[in-house]
Amino acid sequence: MNTGTFSIILPAVILIVGAFLVYLFSRFFRLRNRLIAILTVLILTATLVSLVMLYLQVPEFYHSPNNFFGLSEPGGIIYRPNALGVFILIVAIIIGIMITLYSAEYLSRDPRFVTYYPLILLTLAGLMGMFMSTNLFNLFLLTELTTITASALVAFRFQQEIAIKAGFKYLIMSSLGTMTMLLGIYFVYRSTGSMHLDQALAQSDSFTRIGAACFLLGFSLKAGIVPLHTWVPDVYGHAPSAVSGLLAGVLSKSMLFILPVISLRLGMTRGELGGYLMLFACFNMLVGSVRMLKQSLYRRFLSFSSIAQTGYLMFGLGMGYYFDLDQAFTASVFLFLVIAVMKCLAFLSAGMYQFYSGSQDIDGLRGIGRLMPGTAFSFSVALGGLAGIPLLAGFTGKWLIFSVALVTGDRFAILCLVVFMISTLISLGGYLPTLVKQYQDPSPEVKELLTRSPRAFRVSHWMLVPVDVLSLLVIVMGVYPTPWINLAENIIRWMLI
Repeated sequence: MNTGTFSIILPAVILIVGAFLVYLFSRFFRLRNRLIAILTVLILTATLVSLVMLYLQVPEFYHSPNNFFGLSEPGGIIYRPNALGVFILIVAIIIGIMITLYSAEYLSRDPRFVTYYPLILLTLAGLMGMFMSTNLFNLFLLTELTTITASALVAFRFQQEIAIKAGFKYLIMSSLGTMTMLLGIYFVYRSTGSMHLDQALAQSDSFTRIGAACFLLGFSLKAGIVPLHTWVPDVYGHAPSAVSGLLAGVLSKSMLFILPVISLRLGMTRGELGGYLMLFACFNMLVGSVRMLKQSLYRRFLSFSSIAQTGYLMFGLGMGYYFDLDQAFTASVFLFLVIAVMKCLAFLSAGMYQFYSGSQDIDGLRGIGRLMPGTAFSFSVALGGLAGIPLLAGFTGKWLIFSVALVTGDRFAILCLVVFMISTLISLGGYLPTLVKQYQDPSPEVKELLTRSPRAFRVSHWMLVPVDVLSLLVIVMGVYPTPWINLAENIIRWMLI
């Protein structure tokens, strides 16, 4: 065992040990919700520090391939970090900190908060292992960990029948994806006699290619790629808003970055992978943007928006693999960061509306800006960014994708770009009216709320702080995107894609 690189698994160890400690301390000392949230934030902060230190060491790992943690003997498990994976995990932990702070108030009415925070930590730990593991069966187990814990989070409010249905739907659909991956492991092992990715790459044949197809299908389902997207609106629409922000912003989108690593090493060509991503990106963009227009509930509206955002990200990654363009990978990494922040901000803002007004209807938002002006501003920033309004982060991300597509000069890319533009224009018909409704004449429901004491609608600082931080990030990344784009370029430069 290479004990000299224990820092590789240190972040995961902190999360797993922290999850058990949080649960035990909460039960033994009967801690209140806010104290548990603070303890969880401290654990996530320690994890973030260890990840940043690991990120600074990543160039050394590329120069010394023997830097890993685990057993290199047959049957052993190896964890090896890479720049892109560590960056995505840093983003995931930052989002985790935001939703944990938010949940300190958001879960104040829920008596089962003791189990909520350990589930958040274990979900992030599973995701962390998925990015670092080079053993296919271990990857399968870690994927199951994220599936089970995320399903429990979706169905967290089990008193509501709709929450139970959403949790079961996520569990069943995600389990179908992981079972498909298990079938892929069988084909790979039959061909190579090993489940280690490096060894599978050296002996690629028809069986490993079938295994690659199984993993492609499994991760496509978990990412919500059309036509395997049917679980997305029910899950995102009925899970707690903080959980939806984590799933839509980070968990599902990160599957698009794990998928290529497995598929390419098992024999799929870059052209095949790129063509697949670009083709199905068109379906995601169109289905997401068109279906969102018909939604009357704003959280289902945001759910279909997530499907379209997945398509934008797939388009960028597909161009990177199909045309072997580093600019496309850079644009995709930047867009992932932007989507993670904007989707989390959108769901957290929507959760604040539901928490204080009790309404989930888009028409019920009319005039709510008078009641909750700060929340209205944050929700407007999120919707404006998702719509691609200039000077917000979403515009910069879409502009980078647009520029790369023009650079290729290829008919296939231009055709996908046309779909990209059509989808963007259609989605404006959903984002802008929803944004404007907040500042129109109040609806009867909002008028009734306005007659009550304004003190009842003073939003808690536990909710305001993370939402304000995310709003600021959307604005800063839009007005001054250069440092963030340079960061994405450095990550791609380090990657051996």
